[in-house]
Amino acid sequence: MVDRLLIDLDKSLDNDCYFAALSLALTLPDICGRAEYPNLATKSKKRYIQWYDEYIGQYEKPPKENEDDEDMPYLSGEVIYQLRCSLLHQGTPDIEKENIKAAENKIDHFSLILEKKKDFNVYCDAARVYWNNTSTNKSRSYRINVRRFCLIVSCVVKNYYESNKEKFDFINCNVIDWDEVTARIHHLMHPYEEV
Repeated sequence: MVDRLLIDLDKSLDNDCYFAALSLALTLPDICGRAEYPNLATKSKKRYIQWYDEYIGQYEKPPKENEDDEDMPYLSGEVIYQLRCSLLHQGTPDIEKENIKAAENKIDHFSLILEKKKDFNVYCDAARVYWNNTSTNKSRSYRINVRRFCLIVSCVVKNYYESNKEKFDFINCNVIDWDEVTARIHHLMHPYEEV
């Protein structure tokens, strides 16, 4: 099942179906979180954030040159979980900053970047902290490149799944590719016919 979701995610990106790809990418940490932390069965938020931070989020945090540097917003498990909830439950890709605990990730301005496939698959996000002109408060913004995010999640989930297939025994759904089944039947009935 996970491998089929990854195929569909890749097809969505190949056809510039950004919200379909993003929805799938945001669902995959849920599945992997359940596989990695089966004892947290009733705590899907906790396992989602924990899995995402362990396998992806910790690598998204920008380094600081010195202690006085500003903490920049980044795609932490909390941020991605909020995006997941907003998109999958409300149909709006937004971050509710009041639900984020980490101060550096209380994002005031959140944007999605939709970008066609490039030859080298190099895409980037943008984080910014700036002073508002109308107040003395700092604002935090983050622009997430949907293609970059989906590619990262896809790659990490594929590696995790390949290394941990035995943990996914909770998936009991039988998926039947009817086109494949009928092609096999047709071949059995007409073995000498060219396909």
